[in-house]
Amino acid sequence: MTGVELTDRQRVEAEVYNARVRDSIAALRDDDLRVDASTPPFPNREHVDFLSFALSRLGDVRGRRILEVGVGSGALSVHLALRGAHVTGIDVAEENVLVAQRRAAINSVAERADFRVVPVEQLDDPDRTYDGVIGNQVLHHFDLPIAMSNIRRMLRPGGRAVFCEPVLLVPDGLRRLRDSAPVKRIFPKKVDTPTERSLSPDDVAVIRRVFPDARLRPFQLFARIQNFVDLDDAWFERVERLDRRILHTFPSLTPFARFVVFELSAATASEEGR
Repeated sequence: MTGVELTDRQRVEAEVYNARVRDSIAALRDDDLRVDASTPPFPNREHVDFLSFALSRLGDVRGRRILEVGVGSGALSVHLALRGAHVTGIDVAEENVLVAQRRAAINSVAERADFRVVPVEQLDDPDRTYDGVIGNQVLHHFDLPIAMSNIRRMLRPGGRAVFCEPVLLVPDGLRRLRDSAPVKRIFPKKVDTPTERSLSPDDVAVIRRVFPDARLRPFQLFARIQNFVDLDDAWFERVERLDRRILHTFPSLTPFARFVVFELSAATASEEGR
């Protein structure tokens, strides 16, 4: 972590993820770290729908420079490198980065995958370095005004950033109700670190100040029931299909979606010249 000064929040998050990796690293075999170029490395079934959409919006990555923010153990970055991208993956947790580097070597893409221990707020790559940026459930960890401005600075004209995020885009009163002790006793919040949260309407406003044309694609309404009821795969797929139809027909229900994919586009060269 030489040369990187973490905030208190980032330090807490790094400690949580470092401990998680240290607890499991001894059990990892090389085969556990292999990645399939033809199939995205979905963490679990609830990621399949929205992460597939995000990757489709990133487009063909062959020969392109891609930044993954919050790289974790490097599975997604290595997948993109196997598809021909030149990937930079960053994370605040050093143990995550070490596993990502090992994963890249095992999958023979180390020459196309550069992993670093640095928060996105401090990443100092040159302006217009990246054709695309991707992150899966990471925006809610960031100092958004700084992070968004830095991501925008590093995107090339015509570049695109996609982020899959948990959201609760309802008025503050309903958010406070969700976070109240009685509600949390009945419906516990599932978080990895004590500092994370679902994105709010205020967070969306911050994002749109930097990316005015930001697009939001909602996912999962009733599928959140899986947090409280043990749904088998067939039932979960049925509920997700229902959610897709409802959210497509009634986009006004987006504030009640569980996840949103943010699609953020850099200005084209002609727009920047105006």
